[in-house]
Amino acid sequence: MDDLQLIEQNIEQMAHENGWIISSNAQRIAKAKLRFFGVENWHRCPCYPPDDTEHGCGTAACAKDIEDSGKCHCNLYLKQADVKESAS
Repeated sequence: MDDLQLIEQNIEQMAHENGWIISSNAQRIAKAKLRFFGVENWHRCPCYPPDDTEHGCGTAACAKDIEDSGKCHCNLYLKQADVKESAS
């Protein structure tokens, strides 16, 4: 498994553990995470400055964004209820 696949697997696992849906932007965001932060820091958010530690996959700030607005800031994770409602 290469580094990009490992990040994609981590993204999928986080979505599964939290009951979220992964958006169609997942591969592009995974590539940005790999390019900017590497596998070791895959959870960091490429949408925020490099010194930001408040936002990223698995942080309280991003989970709150998903709960409040139905998606995280970078549009990687979507709240399931919002996906089901928009499909109706």
